[in-house]
Amino acid sequence: MSKMHSGSRLILSVFLSIFLLLNSEVAASKKKHSRVRRYLAFPEGAVFSAIFCLTSLMDITPGSSLFSLNINYALGYKLPNETKPLLDAYKPAIKRRNRRDLYGRVEIILNSMGYDGRSCLLRSLCEAKQKLSDEQGLLYKTLDLIFRFPQEPLRHSEPDIHRTYHYAAQVGNDVASTYPLNKCEDLFPCPFSLVDLALGYYSSPVP
Repeated sequence: MSKMHSGSRLILSVFLSIFLLLNSEVAASKKKHSRVRRYLAFPEGAVFSAIFCLTSLMDITPGSSLFSLNINYALGYKLPNETKPLLDAYKPAIKRRNRRDLYGRVEIILNSMGYDGRSCLLRSLCEAKQKLSDEQGLLYKTLDLIFRFPQEPLRHSEPDIHRTYHYAAQVGNDVASTYPLNKCEDLFPCPFSLVDLALGYYSSPVP
């Protein structure tokens, strides 16, 4: 009789242990987990480089494609290597500042080619919403990251150029939902679109 009681107690203990284990797992599954946000720091001296190349065939001899003219522009952007400022500062302003540095270099290149660099860049910020938002692929995502100016509220301490870029991007949001795409070209005159140029729409096959 005592063996039966001890066996019953053993079975009861096993079931009780299983119940407690399952109950703790259910409670753990309902618990919200949080993870500290991580930031990427690049090595000292790391630089993001981009090269813009224009190639044109030279019709020196009829029907010949032997000679070509190449014009190359290089762009270097220093990558951040400290995470402390990112933790302390207003993050949208940091993103806008980084893009401002990149846009300034692009404007200088376009100005040196005889174009209105500021106007061409503003046109691209305006067109980005409609031309890049629904597309897939690494190139589209990269261009979307470059030409999508952060739309969070501006702070009074931010420079006026941020407001100019912010306005162009806001117009682009309105164009995507209300106005035709050529409104960007009307507001920010430029003979070509930087977005279309990067996507290769102006390229023509070699005859």
